[in-house]
Amino acid sequence: MKMKKLMIAAALLATCGVTSCGNGRIDMETWKFAPKDEKNIRIGVLQPVEHDALSQARLGFKEALEEKGITFTFDYQNANGDSANQNTLAKTMVTNDDVVLGIGTGASISLQSAAINAGSTLPILFTAVTDPVDAELVETLEKPGQNVTGTSDANPVEAQIDLIKECIPSATKIGVMYTQSETNSKVQADQAKAQAEKQGLNVVVKTCNDSSDIASVANAICSEGIQALYIPTDNNIAAHMDAIKNAVDSKGVLCVVGEESQCKNGGHVTLSIDYFELGKVTGNMAAQIIKDGKRPDQLPVKSMTASECSYLMSSANLFDAKIKLPETALAKFRDVNGE
Repeated sequence: MKMKKLMIAAALLATCGVTSCGNGRIDMETWKFAPKDEKNIRIGVLQPVEHDALSQARLGFKEALEEKGITFTFDYQNANGDSANQNTLAKTMVTNDDVVLGIGTGASISLQSAAINAGSTLPILFTAVTDPVDAELVETLEKPGQNVTGTSDANPVEAQIDLIKECIPSATKIGVMYTQSETNSKVQADQAKAQAEKQGLNVVVKTCNDSSDIASVANAICSEGIQALYIPTDNNIAAHMDAIKNAVDSKGVLCVVGEESQCKNGGHVTLSIDYFELGKVTGNMAAQIIKDGKRPDQLPVKSMTASECSYLMSSANLFDAKIKLPETALAKFRDVNGE
């Protein structure tokens, strides 16, 4: 897949007169940031769907640029969960904007593909991408390689799974649920399954296709005698946590989730990344490109460590599910309900 992208890039870049190496890659040694209007940079942001974590990343990104004193026009586009619309928006953005940000893996890949097809070498930033190497956005985290770099929201999945035994010491069986088409969710689900099995837990894994079957899959997995359900940072499910809440409430199943907004909207506990801060880190990387003349390939992919994450719980959601945590576990959590 990566080779195919490079072959397409070779032909298109040559056609557009962009300097490229013999193997079809962009010649990053001669690459320079070239806005259409240096006094008013157009910055495009592509978001796949509306939900709290992704929106916080967007707001953090924008605040970082403002703090750096950059004058810019903010071209924010939301695909509203429609992949075809997302691809169409990406095509327009790489033509009209000077810098683009993809929030999440799908949006970032859409921007990267649109840029290749358009013969564009504009800088592409990403945020909230769990595994940018697996997604073929970068070559390695340390050396991105081309005109794409950004921040990863790789979760401390193992530590999140460890919360299950802390909250329910007698747990023997758990469920893991994610959206089949979301590659990053599968990465996390596989990690969760491996960690749970290390602890001697039986694991049931189920996937949904889209928003239409979240409720039915959640009800099905909660009916399999599980004591806890793990939901990774899955954009589709995060936008429909009410369906998860109804399922876990009806069976009294502990819901461990990937991030804070999922906890607020239906989950019970998490060890969560701060997406606003993640967005700010990405915005500062964009500022280095715009103001300091850095090339994207000179900026390693950044992520947040487990020590930078927060232990969170929702007392309201735990109450609704009739779950009471041990005092030893309660002591480590901050309540997202502010109680």
